[in-house]
Parts: sequence; C-alpha cells; structure tokens
Amino acid sequence: MEACSNIFPARMTDSLGRIIIFRAYEESYYEGIKEMYDLFEPKGVEAGLPPANDEIRHKWLDMMVSSFFNIVAIHKDFVIGHAALDTLVEKCSPEYLIFIKKEFRHCGIGTRLSEIIKKVAKDVGCKRVWLNVRTGNAIAIKVFKKVGFRFVGGIDIQREMELAIERPKTKRL
Repeated sequence: MEACSNIFPARMTDSLGRIIIFRAYEESYYEGIKEMYDLFEPKGVEAGLPPANDEIRHKWLDMMVSSFFNIVAIHKDFVIGHAALDTLVEKCSPEYLIFIKKEFRHCGIGTRLSEIIKKVAKDVGCKRVWLNVRTGNAIAIKVFKKVGFRFVGGIDIQREMELAIERPKTKRL
C-alpha cells in the first residue's frame, strides 16, 4: 500500500523502556510471525484465534499474509506483535485483528498498533474498521475504546466494535 509509505517504519518506547519498531509486513517476517503464533498462549480464546491446531493455524496465517494488510511489531529482531486489516475483501469497512505476545502486553504496544491501523485505514479510504472482541477481555476493550472504537450490536460472548474513520473536511466553494 503505497498510500501508507509515510507511516512506516514507526517506532516507540514501551512502558518498560523497550524499543519497538512497527513495519509493514514483508515475506522476510513470515517465520517470525509463525513462531509468535506457534508459541502464543492461550490459543483459540478470541473467536477461536489463533487456531490451536498447527496445520489450521499455519493455513490461517498463510491466508492472512496473502490477503490482509499486515503490520509486525518487532523488538530486538523478534516479532512480538501482529495486526492485520482485511482491506482486500472489504476496503470500505475492513475487519481488524491484533495479537501481542503475552510478555509484551500492558505496555502500550496494542494501543500504538491500533493507532497505526487507524492511520492506514484512513490513508486507503476506509469509512470504518470493525473487530470482534471477547466480552471478558476488558484490557483489549479499554485499548480499542482509547483509539476510538465503540460497541455496535447486542451483548454476547463476543462483541463487535466499530471505528468510524474521520474524513478530512473539504472546503466548499
């Protein structure tokens, strides 16, 4: 996505003082993402993702890196986070997903990844971004609300949240 070239690479220092680099996915990151998901715990809790079965998980990852716009979060050359936006299927209203390694949670990385996804969505012309989150995942919900997501629909085990993307206002002549 050339429209996003001004966003990457992005960098932050997390709340524990670790330097985190955010980059648009390239094939060279595949093994790092695969390893992150293979070691990820707990598997299958958030809408069944990441899949617990190795073969299914690897097919899921292959589908994501070939069909979604992907961002990796890197610390000391290791992938510690992954976010994806499904702009190829539904450009105007793509689905968003995010996973952070356990030892890197609660440090601002999820918030920063979500802010970057918001910029990417705006740059490519999305009107909204949506996601599903487990109702009991209070920390993720707090992060998503901080970035601007709001609940839509009814209350269930999984809830849908939506982020309306603000468009630049054009001046009328």
